[in-house]
Amino acid sequence: MTSIPRPSEKNVRELVEGHVAIVTGAAQGIGFATASLLARHGAHVVLVDLRQTDLQRACEQIGLQSTYHVCDVSDWDQQVALFKRVTSTIGPISLLVCNAAVNPEISLVRQMSPEKRAEMNSQVKYNFLADELDNTEDSEPSLKRPSTEIFDINLNSVIFGLKLGIHYMKPNGGGRIVVTGSAVSYVSFPFHPLYTASKHAVLGLVRSAAQMEDVTRAGISVSWIAPWLTLTPMVEGIATTTQPDALKSSPEDTAWGILAAAAAESPNGKGYWVQGTDISEVEGAYSEVAGRLMRENAF
Repeated sequence: MTSIPRPSEKNVRELVEGHVAIVTGAAQGIGFATASLLARHGAHVVLVDLRQTDLQRACEQIGLQSTYHVCDVSDWDQQVALFKRVTSTIGPISLLVCNAAVNPEISLVRQMSPEKRAEMNSQVKYNFLADELDNTEDSEPSLKRPSTEIFDINLNSVIFGLKLGIHYMKPNGGGRIVVTGSAVSYVSFPFHPLYTASKHAVLGLVRSAAQMEDVTRAGISVSWIAPWLTLTPMVEGIATTTQPDALKSSPEDTAWGILAAAAAESPNGKGYWVQGTDISEVEGAYSEVAGRLMRENAF
């Protein structure tokens, strides 16, 4: 892995000043911190999230360089409407940050009574292996189907965002797309198996999309970040967040990782591990290992 510094204020401003950026999941946490940094450096930022009141509050804090659009990013038609509105009313999109994500499984590692944890652990919403039964009036009880909503939001929204972002950037000479993955894009975490699966899938998606001819020929870069524990509302109530020796990032630390990915000299196909204030490019090391494995096991 190669450690890199945060980009300079000058480099960020040269990249984003006067340009249009879309940030999803922007009402709070990493998305809000990213939108704030972009606006501070002169970008016209469109904040995207589900709740209008939260978005209004966020834009009031950021100021005149920001606006918002209410959108369920797991819905294709709503994302289509988002991109049409931004390009027609604000201008061509130069930067897209696909950041929105959910993790219902994280509730099981929050601090709570043993009784409450046992109750939640018995529900497929939080534990997909739970033996919860689906009781209906018309049939015998059967094993309840796990929810796949997490893939609609964490994976499908990125598929939609990549397709639309690339479509709208191609006629304008390119642009930059950064996707928020996770440390669990690279490592396993048994307490969050579906969240881990969704972020592994996102990693495979962006790795492959970055190499597609439609992307490289159009001058578009696709990169991503893999943040470790970041102190956002998603992780509230988890014991690790209050342990003084645990390595943690602030939302702004992780936002700087996003800006580092966006502002890199050759960002396409690069992934950045963010841990505390440290940013490391990890895909170069991975590519060396993968290449060696393929050579050694070639038929």
